[in-house]
Amino acid sequence: MILAFDFPKKTDGEFDHWPEKFNGLIDIKDDIEPYYGSAPPSFVDLLFKFGKEFKILSSDRAITSIKPFYYLLETQGPPEGWLGMKDGYENTLLSGVSDKILESAREKQCTLVLWSCNEGYDPFQYKIFDKIYEELESKDIPFDSFIFVSGNLIIDILHQTWARINMKNDLIKCIPFNNEIYDDYHKIQENVIFDKESKERNKYFLLLNRAPRIHRMAFISWLNSENLLDNTLTSYPSEELAPYNFSKKSDLSVYFSRMLNLNRKTKSNCVEGWKDLEENKLPLIVDVDEWGTNHYSTSVDWLYSKTFFSVVTESIFDDLSVFLDEKIWKPIYNYHPFIMMGCPNSLVKLREFGFKTFHPFINESYDLEINHGKRMGMIVEEIKKLCSMSIDELKSWYKNLIPILEHNKSFLENDTSHFDKLLKRM
Repeated sequence: MILAFDFPKKTDGEFDHWPEKFNGLIDIKDDIEPYYGSAPPSFVDLLFKFGKEFKILSSDRAITSIKPFYYLLETQGPPEGWLGMKDGYENTLLSGVSDKILESAREKQCTLVLWSCNEGYDPFQYKIFDKIYEELESKDIPFDSFIFVSGNLIIDILHQTWARINMKNDLIKCIPFNNEIYDDYHKIQENVIFDKESKERNKYFLLLNRAPRIHRMAFISWLNSENLLDNTLTSYPSEELAPYNFSKKSDLSVYFSRMLNLNRKTKSNCVEGWKDLEENKLPLIVDVDEWGTNHYSTSVDWLYSKTFFSVVTESIFDDLSVFLDEKIWKPIYNYHPFIMMGCPNSLVKLREFGFKTFHPFINESYDLEINHGKRMGMIVEEIKKLCSMSIDELKSWYKNLIPILEHNKSFLENDTSHFDKLLKRM
């Protein structure tokens, strides 16, 4: 396998994992935030990690080699940036790719790879397929010279749906893949406490929220309305400390009504739950009283050794997607059971990977519920059931889960099949 970079960087005579400048950014303006630039682990990182044979060449050398090669476009930030839909951006998907690379793609020597596997964007919401095909057609790039690798783990299914709607037969290749499953969690968190007897556990659950997304705002309001945040390790910023803009209370009310379709009483209770949080409790602080830093690459052992299970609020909840990221891999790394508030079929996808989940010790029927309000309500009810147990009952409950926890930790650290399937499909 040959990978081409416009500006490769050499260290001690060998090409480095990271280039001087990422592909797809030729002639980018100085005042524009780069929309290409890998989130680790990169494709090159993974090839190194698993001992795969590959070469890094400059784009010119790759072309003159006359051998097939791949040209990576590693996305950074939301699709509005790399698709050129963001205010002030004049780029298109391939506007920063050299004419020589585009010509090589036309001749089918070069395969362009759009690598966006650290996020699970909904392609219909962002018109990703529409923009890709428009760009390829405008530049006369054959569709079989383009691969889209996405962290949306149903991207291939959604692509086929889009193709049927748009009566497309000649298609690009779409491959679902999550890179963060292969990050080095030992470096992120060196020590793990596997307390099989739960001697130090005295809190019900761990619930971490840094970014105040609307579904998290709704969820924490619902939990608070049921008095389920007591004796937990739950974080949530105040409006003044949040790294992103808070949704307005009016937006929350609309979200309860239109997206979650809650009945009047439940909605009223949840709105009161948010009012109580805002006036009396926020910010909720667990480990750090600092909200600007993205804590992807940080983790501490005691968060898990003091709690019985994690409640994982994924970045997306009501999109056309299945997305798994470090928020689920960290509990698995720490031998922690979890309830997952994500898109439907997230647990189904975990099991397809080879992990085990926790039925019948946790009622996981919520994962199959496509109605977002019902799914969130089922999650709240399951949390309520677990929090009604005594500490001694929870210790026994946790002990029953140890074989599953051990399997998941081992599988996370040793399995390579997900990456092998990616290479095979490429």
